[in-house]
Amino acid sequence: MDNSNQASGYNESNNENLVEDLKKSLKNTIDETKNILEDLERTIAKTINDEATSNESKKIVDLISSEITNYKLSESQNSSKTNDDLKGFNNLEEE
Repeated sequence: MDNSNQASGYNESNNENLVEDLKKSLKNTIDETKNILEDLERTIAKTINDEATSNESKKIVDLISSEITNYKLSESQNSSKTNDDLKGFNNLEEE
């Protein structure tokens, strides 16, 4: 294997590791955000005596959580495309 093939293999492996690290980081951030939103919902339910306000807050938190979940699903579907894009970028660098 010549140096350019070794460098290409290293770059692809490195990019795949970076993509995996970013996925893990995104998942952790999403999980932490959901926990914060759940804590907020519980805090509002305990401290706000107005049931309408508490219910409206719960709807907003649920909507935000749903949006985060939808984003997470769409990003996981796009992750393989991102990895392919990075491979294409490496090929350009080598030329």
